[in-house]
Amino acid sequence: MSDIHASSSALKSFTTMVAADGIEECRKACGGHGFLACSGLPELIGTFLQNPTVEGDNHMLPQQVIRVLLKLVEAVQSDESVVDQYKPCDSYALVSSIRSIMNGGAEKCLGVSPKDLCDLPTLLHAFRHRAARLLVVVGKQIKDSVKKGMGMQESWNNSLVAMAKTSRAYSQFLLIQNFMEGIIEGQRNMLIGAAEGKVLRDLALLLALYWIEEDLGQFLEDGYLSPRQASWISPNVVKYLDIVRPNAVALVDARDFSDFRLKSALGRYDGNVYPHIMESARKDPLNAIDPGPAYDPELKRLIVGGVGEYNGTSSRL
Repeated sequence: MSDIHASSSALKSFTTMVAADGIEECRKACGGHGFLACSGLPELIGTFLQNPTVEGDNHMLPQQVIRVLLKLVEAVQSDESVVDQYKPCDSYALVSSIRSIMNGGAEKCLGVSPKDLCDLPTLLHAFRHRAARLLVVVGKQIKDSVKKGMGMQESWNNSLVAMAKTSRAYSQFLLIQNFMEGIIEGQRNMLIGAAEGKVLRDLALLLALYWIEEDLGQFLEDGYLSPRQASWISPNVVKYLDIVRPNAVALVDARDFSDFRLKSALGRYDGNVYPHIMESARKDPLNAIDPGPAYDPELKRLIVGGVGEYNGTSSRL
């Protein structure tokens, strides 16, 4: 039960933040049109921006995640029989990396070419190692602070930033793992075909590479990735952007969101953006008459009568 709580808390914290940030990125990508009510984005922002806070604040939930996962670290340190109890749990996937890190073993990425980092199992191992290492670092940071005479509460509070990073890393590991397993299971059970599987695999690779690029320093800190291997990440992101781009619209449309639900002139199924922006503008009560109600008398007085007589430029220096 505690493991489910850790996974759900981590995922709630991370995915709500990704959704909120993603909506804002979409708004900025649309330029000024993203501010229009008819774009649908202001309503999405108003609806979803609360989610990182309600039903568990995103600064509080990582603490609950770490409180559970640190017990796994203690189990690895102490008793193998206790570790076995974690086998049905999500967090059990971290055990081998935790054990290797605590025993002084240096896990390394074995890729020897850029192509080697375009492999889901290889990238998943990188996310697993990063999550396990950051978890061990949090545990050590708290213990070292207590040994120096600091109280447990203060030691805990001083580790909150590291906890947030670890919870994020654990969430990304879970999502990449589930994405990969979902593709494998979908093809095994013939729920998706070979072509669909390839497109989803390309998307999973792009997501994994993009997340590594965002936090590249965390994969370099302990030498898991070498500087040479790290230099392959950004070119691979660009490569898979090109690969995924022809299927991007189809991947979004696969969710089958109706125009009624989207309420967006920019995201309409028929793609006729500008006619629908104009149609939306005509529905605004302020545009019911031409010129609008603000024109007469105030704007008319300024435009027709002018704002003053021009007498040449006066210096303001």
